Amino acid sequence: MWVASLDISGFRNLRRLRLNCAAGLNLITGPNASGKTSVLEALYVLGRGRSFRARQPRDLIQTGATAFRVVALMTGSDGRRVPVGIERDARELTARVGGAPTRSLVELARQTPVLLLNPDSHRLLEDGPKQRRRFMDWGLFHADPGFLDAWRRYDAALRHRNAALRTHAADRAVDAWDGELAAAATLLDRLRGTFCEALGGVLEPLATTTLGKAGVEVDYRRGWPLEPLERDFGSWLRAGRDQDRQQGHTRLGPHRADFSVRIAAQPPAEALSRGQQKLLIIALVLAQAELYRRHTGDACILLIDDLPAELDADSRARVTRALAELDTQLFVTAIEPGLLDAAPWREARTFRLTHGEIGEVV
Repeated sequence: MWVASLDISGFRNLRRLRLNCAAGLNLITGPNASGKTSVLEALYVLGRGRSFRARQPRDLIQTGATAFRVVALMTGSDGRRVPVGIERDARELTARVGGAPTRSLVELARQTPVLLLNPDSHRLLEDGPKQRRRFMDWGLFHADPGFLDAWRRYDAALRHRNAALRTHAADRAVDAWDGELAAAATLLDRLRGTFCEALGGVLEPLATTTLGKAGVEVDYRRGWPLEPLERDFGSWLRAGRDQDRQQGHTRLGPHRADFSVRIAAQPPAEALSRGQQKLLIIALVLAQAELYRRHTGDACILLIDDLPAELDADSRARVTRALAELDTQLFVTAIEPGLLDAAPWREARTFRLTHGEIGEVV
């Protein structure tokens, strides 16, 4: 899917704006604090239902406005066109897909598949496993129709089991959730393991292009011990129940899953410089975008905040080549247009933001 047009009103410091977007590169330029990141944030909120900068939705509403509104006309590779929109006031979010109201953020996410690269993306490797689980699960949500049901099933069973542990319920009450938890865990583990194997296969050539490094591997960790092989997850739950009771929560399972990236058998912090680690993060997000294409037969939307400032000229050229070869829609911010070469894209548009107002640069 790609954004054919984008309308934003009442959002952050942006004046009401409309963009007729290119299917390839959309370069948004302007000085600091002009609203460039806010355009990306509005698209992200449309696709994810939440911001990557603000915890409270009311922080996104422009001063003096009662609500913000974001509407995109989405176009698929098959030519279908679907209007998608959200409006958020201080109390609630309302959404429409194809002209019909929806209360499902799942439907928004399917129609507006967005991936983000920004200066905080280093947290994917540096923070705890929660970030990496979200990364895996975004890919699986779009790749496998059964993933969401399995995740919901596991999440519900986990909450019920933890409540039983905290309230010191009898063993039979915990037993009732162990079987459900184990069944959902087995499915989630299989899906995530398959995803990480595919991610490693796609990441290797992308890392070679962006980093100039071979031998990049993805190691999946399922959240409970691998050995002994004959011991299933249910038996681990039973064996650890006393300690789970003491701590008041389930210590093992897919909610502890993680993955790591290694370069020539070394962790990134040891094998790569700080600048090279940024390139590895870029390669990871591009690998996610490529997997989306393979699984859906369509392209997702890449939001890239201040890419040129993060890279030297040589790295910028290599990343530009990788982005162009990916053949997906991009929204990229930069202070000056000359920092990013738009020549590799068949279709590219440049916009200039000044004091919240936008215009196309011809």
